[in-house]
Amino acid sequence: MLRCTVLERRVGTLGRRSCTKVLAFALLMLESALGSGAQQPGPPNLVVITIDTLRADRLGCYGYRNIKTPRIDALASDGVLVENAYTPVPLTLPAHASLFTGTYPVFHGVRDFTGDTLSEERATLATMLRSAGYSTGAVVASAVLEARWGINQGFDFYSDSFPSPTTQNWQPIAERRGDEVVRESLLWLERNSRAPFFLWVHLYDPHDPYTPPSPYDRQYATRPYDGEVAYSDENLGRIIDALKARGLYDNSLIILLSDHGESLGEHGEKTHGFFVYDSTLRIPMIFKLPGTAGPRARRIAGPVRIIDVIPTALSILGLSGKVRTPEVQGRNVHSALLGKASLSEVTSQAESMLPFYQFEWSPLLSIRKGRFKYIDAPVPELYDTAADPGEMRNLYADQKALALQFKAMLLGEVARFSSRKADVGPAQSMDPETFEKLLSLGYIAHGRRSAAQVRGRNLPDPKERIQVYNLIFDGTLAARNADYGRAAKLLSEAVRREPVSLVAHFQLGVVYRVTNAFDRAEQEFRKVLELRPGYDLALRRLAEVHMAGGRYQEAERAYKEVLAQSPDDAAVHFSLGGLYVTVDRWDEALAAFRKAQALNPKDVLIPMIISRILIKKGDLAGALAAVQQALNLKPDLIAGYETALEIYQKQGRAAEAEKTARILERLRTKP
Repeated sequence: MLRCTVLERRVGTLGRRSCTKVLAFALLMLESALGSGAQQPGPPNLVVITIDTLRADRLGCYGYRNIKTPRIDALASDGVLVENAYTPVPLTLPAHASLFTGTYPVFHGVRDFTGDTLSEERATLATMLRSAGYSTGAVVASAVLEARWGINQGFDFYSDSFPSPTTQNWQPIAERRGDEVVRESLLWLERNSRAPFFLWVHLYDPHDPYTPPSPYDRQYATRPYDGEVAYSDENLGRIIDALKARGLYDNSLIILLSDHGESLGEHGEKTHGFFVYDSTLRIPMIFKLPGTAGPRARRIAGPVRIIDVIPTALSILGLSGKVRTPEVQGRNVHSALLGKASLSEVTSQAESMLPFYQFEWSPLLSIRKGRFKYIDAPVPELYDTAADPGEMRNLYADQKALALQFKAMLLGEVARFSSRKADVGPAQSMDPETFEKLLSLGYIAHGRRSAAQVRGRNLPDPKERIQVYNLIFDGTLAARNADYGRAAKLLSEAVRREPVSLVAHFQLGVVYRVTNAFDRAEQEFRKVLELRPGYDLALRRLAEVHMAGGRYQEAERAYKEVLAQSPDDAAVHFSLGGLYVTVDRWDEALAAFRKAQALNPKDVLIPMIISRILIKKGDLAGALAAVQQALNLKPDLIAGYETALEIYQKQGRAAEAEKTARILERLRTKP
């Protein structure tokens, strides 16, 4: 009635019956104009959400009742839940490399978080989808996934901006809270919601340290990990709500999974990365398929592996065979998700190289098939995971023949899936900023030694070193929280138990340096250099100790030893410049800072320091030019205008001084 009344006002009185006919005709013409578009939407969108360090058995849809995870549970009700999904490595960077290449770490070459980058030769999911016309965007929450590691390949937009941690107190700031990640993700979605798009959202909150925000800190006061999971559930819900509000939910493939789990004390491991038990290898995995007629509230037993995600997603998106996937080592489980096929038995590899690369203990490799899982270590392990899901009863001695079959299978699979080409990206050196970022995230990270450097040695079994590892981990955590007394006690005990532990000596040296125990700090860093001659991070710390103690010649020698290995290290040239200023060697200081500026031209502090040195030397014109370089980088730099004002006054340039003073007054009163 209302629509006819409005129509009559626009075109004149037609009569009720005529009005109805006109409206019917208009609707018919509108449907014709829309054609099949309303019934057949465009290519499906893809949204991948990875929640770092999330255990499958901490979600309601996986049977856990001590956390409320309504939004994840609702997503599972709208799709397919995989009961047994597995990661090939319990570390963030290599696990995501496997997720987005569909290959095992032995192929893509990213084995931990401090070594090789992902090669440009590797085809990523983002690269595949971009070639198919998708807009691609990613927002990551942790510095361990910075673009420098190569994981950004194929993304038109990749947000990985993190502040540099302060080395004095090691506060965990090289990460972003979930609400910030979601906010930026939704801004990208608002600008790129024309189909098709691929959005990857990385939430990091369940990673240690567990510090859930309000109200989850109170609700889960005795279980802070659970509080972080509940907070992640809330942020997942914000993404789902935004997709629904924009009418994008139905036509989107949404894949929710984790990169790895968390031990939470099982097998003596407090977090993850050290062992390859299912507490860290089993992950949640949920597929919400596009379309309103897709499967709902389905559960499949699995197994499904992280490397299976790419071929499955491409099949669901209708892109199988249409994009480059020659390297993918996973299988397509689309039919199983639809209930049209059962999953055949498949092997699943896993590894942890962290004990080897960071501590020079034995690496750990594992393989599972069916109900059995074998772990290759100096003390081998075999588990019946169906009867013993906690992996508490090692069957190796009782079923040695079966274990040896699995070991042979493991060696064969590693050989089969390893890359035949050296297509690993360029190694990233462990510079101080990267070291501090990883340390702030709880990673005990040092530049790793190669296999050749430890070949032929009988390496300890990580199971026999878990207590030492925990002492180092807890000591580092205590230092990060400024509890230096406890840190020194724990790390000293680690050194006592493992006298050849480079990591323990280094971390203890850092604690002594921060607490001004310079003699002890020097002793620890010299021990590190004895264990690894020429180790640049130890040389830098040793130089800092000498500087703090007024031993400038020794500090200079240490810095120059670093430069002999890395002549283009801007940070060391900067530190040398500071040393030369301290001892009034102004020409050498100027040369050092100019070298640092050439290597790091975007650092606004360096030209300001150069300007002060030139004022000291009486070169006012040169000082003014240096100030202008700083102001070009940061036009509202108050210190720059203050220095310029000082120079103009010394030169007697009253007009320029007055103009600069007005600018300064405006900047100082700026809200």
